[in-house]
Amino acid sequence: MKHIIVIAVILLSLMVSLAAQPLTAPRAAEVSTVQKGQYPAVFLIGEYSDAFESLSRQYKISLLNACEDDMDLAFAKWIELMRAIELYSEKQNYDIRGVKMLIKVFWAADGSIEHIAYYLKPNSRNIDTEILSSIFTNFAKEFKTTLNYGEDYSHYGSASFPTYYQLIKSE
Repeated sequence: MKHIIVIAVILLSLMVSLAAQPLTAPRAAEVSTVQKGQYPAVFLIGEYSDAFESLSRQYKISLLNACEDDMDLAFAKWIELMRAIELYSEKQNYDIRGVKMLIKVFWAADGSIEHIAYYLKPNSRNIDTEILSSIFTNFAKEFKTTLNYGEDYSHYGSASFPTYYQLIKSE
């Protein structure tokens, strides 16, 4: 009988403590439009994890939503971006072949890139991230997608270079 009472007390105290704690981590204050400029245009996710989380909350709309849930269009826009990065790096005489990464791109409502966050995968070719970040920074200044959504949006995905995708429209 004593054991049942002890277990009941422990379970009751556990339930009370769980009820007092939120099920999710408390959210930091949302990033205002003015604060968005405080983060670098391009950064490694691990070096600026707070910026990554804050920007991810600010840019709530996904590329798929910005494409009105048209997966083919969203995929085409993503591949267009990856191909543009590849062509830009070639133009800058930078060999991006063999680079594999996780990348999140943050677009402004007009289709211009405001931030690029990335993380090199363990099986990526070894590169100088300062040079790659510089390439991405200059690329972001020049590139603008034709997708104008009216709100900021983002996409988090995987990228490998060279890009072998070729989009073929079925008739």
